[in-house]
Amino acid sequence: MNEPCVSRDRIGIRQEVSRDEDRDQSGAQGRRRAVTGIRGTDGTLRRVAVVGTSLAGVRAAEALRRRGFQDRLTLIGRDTDFPPHDRPPPSQAVLTGGDVDGSRLPVAPDLDAELMMNTTAEGLTLGRTPGGTGGAGGTGGTLRLSAGRTLDFDGLVIATGAEARQPAALVDGHPDVFVLRTFEDSLALRAALLAGPRVAVVGAGFVGCAVASHCRALGLDVTVIEEGPGPLGRVLGTAMGRELAELHRDHGTVMKTGARAVALHPDGVELADGTRVAADVVVVAVGRAPRTEWLRGSGLDVEDGVLLDATCAAAGAPRVVAAGDVARWFNPLFGAVMRVGRRSDTVEQARAAADTLLADGDNASPFESVPYFRSEQYESAIQFVGRGNGVPHVVEGTLAERRFVTAYTDGQHITGALCVNRPSQLARYRRMVAARAPADLILTPEGGQVGLPAGNLTAFESATASTQVA
Repeated sequence: MNEPCVSRDRIGIRQEVSRDEDRDQSGAQGRRRAVTGIRGTDGTLRRVAVVGTSLAGVRAAEALRRRGFQDRLTLIGRDTDFPPHDRPPPSQAVLTGGDVDGSRLPVAPDLDAELMMNTTAEGLTLGRTPGGTGGAGGTGGTLRLSAGRTLDFDGLVIATGAEARQPAALVDGHPDVFVLRTFEDSLALRAALLAGPRVAVVGAGFVGCAVASHCRALGLDVTVIEEGPGPLGRVLGTAMGRELAELHRDHGTVMKTGARAVALHPDGVELADGTRVAADVVVVAVGRAPRTEWLRGSGLDVEDGVLLDATCAAAGAPRVVAAGDVARWFNPLFGAVMRVGRRSDTVEQARAAADTLLADGDNASPFESVPYFRSEQYESAIQFVGRGNGVPHVVEGTLAERRFVTAYTDGQHITGALCVNRPSQLARYRRMVAARAPADLILTPEGGQVGLPAGNLTAFESATASTQVA
């Protein structure tokens, strides 16, 4: 077994400005929050541990340094090398022959962190450092690590990400079944695709849709098996999910909606109705599960992710923050607990978590975020901001031409927007969502759809032109 690798170097290859994939490309700037009461030189925050060395952990560590933290910073990662390979979407591009060597996560050159690679966090005890008060409300804690090691900390960033979900019935029975979460997963799948012309994709979320699109680009026969009425139904809602299903069908993908995979066989996938989908390669893409098993018994609420307050601090543990796929935080903008984990959301949340860790108690600011994702499927650029659990209204373009904007409302406010092949419109709608713009910008008083009234829109854009949103 490999031994833990520990080093203290000035590591990285990246300047302060994140590369394009770290920004949402929506035209909105992330909310820059003032940090008061920065600690680290007064003895109260002498060592910060970051568990997880992927996007969320690295960006949180960089933010700590940029915000003025000068004491000990330790990064703990399961990977052997640092920086690790980047995660999808870059890994998905590998399926079609992308650049393998250029897939490392960029890191700031002045990070000055101690690395503990090939190391796994196995447990957490809170409030046990000198001066701690005990329990989840303590002032620090101790990490239990692999190989019998321990590490005391004053502040902790949890960024352990998520694992790809794989139901027990979809693990064995087929010689080539894959999940897609890591760079190595992508390489293994690409090798299998070279020999297997028929692909079954179980699940039509972000990953499943991307895999289907990439496989069709390779000329493979693709069948997507989705329990819901359409792709991305949990994000876009039923109506827009069905429209996306038609996009896939028009490009030759067999889209089986309302279908449940129940077993794998050497020749394919068995569905709940007894039929089978023939497949040489099976990709299981049914979501992700936060890596929180190591936090059981710590006193933190880790049901479906680490529960955070509006500032990204763990409930009852102000010296513990989290970001990325592992985090479940209260988003004040929507008044709801959310777990997003898309790339741009992860970067902004990591920076907000660092701000909170350095802030002086009640001076921590809430993290208000407008969730964003972008997906390239076939020739279409699909972008979404906000939440899609409201009523959809096509306000620009038409569904038939597949170049349109759909705005979502909850009866009072605009809560989300889907832009298909309309990238220049995204920033406008993101401002609407962030400002909780009234639904009457796009609706008549009777609730009928009229598009965007020029007068109302001009007044709204004038009022929000200088507003920066997260």
